[in-house]
Amino acid sequence: MQRQLSESGEIFSDLVNHARRDLAVRYMENPNFSLGRVAVLLGYSMPSSFTRWFKAEFGESPAIWRKAHVKQQHHNTAGSGGGLP
Repeated sequence: MQRQLSESGEIFSDLVNHARRDLAVRYMENPNFSLGRVAVLLGYSMPSSFTRWFKAEFGESPAIWRKAHVKQQHHNTAGSGGGLP
C-alpha cells in the first residue's frame, strides 16, 4: 500500500489527517457529542491532544469553533421552513 500511495503522490499520514478533519467537522456539528466524545471518536486518548490538533488544523479551539459553526448552522436551518418547498 505504501508503494501505491507513493506512486500516486499520496502520503498515508496526509490521508489519515484528511479523513480526521472530515470526521471532526461532522462530529463537531452534532451538539449531542461532547468535545470529549469527539476526541475519543477521532482516536485521541487525551482531550488536550485533540485540542492541540484541532487548533493547528482549524485555527481555533474546538469550543470556539463549535459555538460559531453550530449556532450559525442552527440559525440557517431554523429560518428555512425545514427545507420543504
